[in-house]
Amino acid sequence: MEVRGSPYDRGFKYGVYNREKLKKHVESHKDFYAKYTTTTWDGATREAAKFIQPTKDYSEIVWNELRGTADGSGVPLAELMVITLFDPRPGAGCTAFAVRDGATIDGLTYVGQNNDEAIDPWMSGDCTTLTRYVQSDAPNALIYTYAGIPAMMGINSAGLCVLLNALVSKESRIGVPNLVVVREVMNQDSLDGALHEIERSNMSSAQNFVIGSPEGIMDVEYYPDGIKTYRPKDMLWHTNHCLYSEGKRYEDDDFRSNSVTRCSRIEALLRAGKGRLDLKTLQGFLSDHEGMPDSVCWHPNPAKPREKRLKTLDSMIYLPESREAWIAKGNPCETAFVMYSA
Repeated sequence: MEVRGSPYDRGFKYGVYNREKLKKHVESHKDFYAKYTTTTWDGATREAAKFIQPTKDYSEIVWNELRGTADGSGVPLAELMVITLFDPRPGAGCTAFAVRDGATIDGLTYVGQNNDEAIDPWMSGDCTTLTRYVQSDAPNALIYTYAGIPAMMGINSAGLCVLLNALVSKESRIGVPNLVVVREVMNQDSLDGALHEIERSNMSSAQNFVIGSPEGIMDVEYYPDGIKTYRPKDMLWHTNHCLYSEGKRYEDDDFRSNSVTRCSRIEALLRAGKGRLDLKTLQGFLSDHEGMPDSVCWHPNPAKPREKRLKTLDSMIYLPESREAWIAKGNPCETAFVMYSA
């Protein structure tokens, strides 16, 4: 779908178009809280409401889009904040990379990721949306996200693309929800502009960003008390543990082993293909099953209880120079990649 107009108008049109999907998404979260947590839905919405003012203070644009989405969908703003906070999080996946220059066969930039997430409460991926934002106040943006959440991944008309790796953190605070920050980053036209929005955000918890543009590639690990930035010339990769010493004290050790397995595998694939990497090869990497069930292409593990089963919801590769998004719905080993333009 495509939305345009003021931030509020964009949000309102998004909310109207996705009303039924968004309401099902919220109901799925309510069901998850009731079955698997000790937190009531009223308690979750009261806690989430504390993040409304930091969001408004951080970005009037994102705040007004959220208001519009709430009004257009009929879903209360506090409930949108619950799902925007990505809580509960029974575990999180995602294997990401960015390559360019001498690593690729054509010298162009490719930024890719498998979006791995829990089957519940994310509706086995049926909650995802892809929206083109036509904007007069920022570059146009093609945004992939879950219904009602400001942004998760995407590419804009300046060629800036953003991927996200959850860092399962032992600490969080009242602050700007991470997925609000992604939406504001999507309004930027340079790596420096993107980094500035992350640095000033006062985010509520740890997060990793993989960012690419025609000018280069960048990895940003954000922690409650600091930030680590890495700008290589030709390749980077990331999963869901901190790669830099500054962040290791925040990690959940129980989840680290799975992330390390996937990280080592994508690193090995990229290094082995360096100099020959192209779109088809990289799509194949995202379909890799070595090390199952802890593989790059993630399938539900029947040995785990349902509330802890994860899968690759969707797979994507962005091409900054041509402003293209190649997205496979579901596991990329089973579905074809389709091209969309920013």
